[in-house]
Amino acid sequence: MQLDHLTPDAAALDLQQHHGLNKILRFFDLGGTITPPSDDPQDWWEPENLTHRAKLLGICKSGNDDYAALLGWIAIAAKAPPHAGAPHAPVTLDTDSLNAAQRDR
Repeated sequence: MQLDHLTPDAAALDLQQHHGLNKILRFFDLGGTITPPSDDPQDWWEPENLTHRAKLLGICKSGNDDYAALLGWIAIAAKAPPHAGAPHAPVTLDTDSLNAAQRDR
């Protein structure tokens, strides 16, 4: 599976196979971002600016730390229905395609 056809459920299945820091690094490899809390007091009136936020494929989840936000993202993405035309069976991402896509950027 290539990155341009990545679905939330496939990304969640792939991330569940990794542990600890490797899970976070894989999330970044897939194009995800984890935003830390803002340290600007002017941003503190918005509750989401006081938490870490994991975002990928239009899904954003907050948590007390980056790992909690990522685990929350995985839980939500795993429950997402497969997109039309996407396989319903667990999919492993082709790391060669991922590495080639990273080089092409």
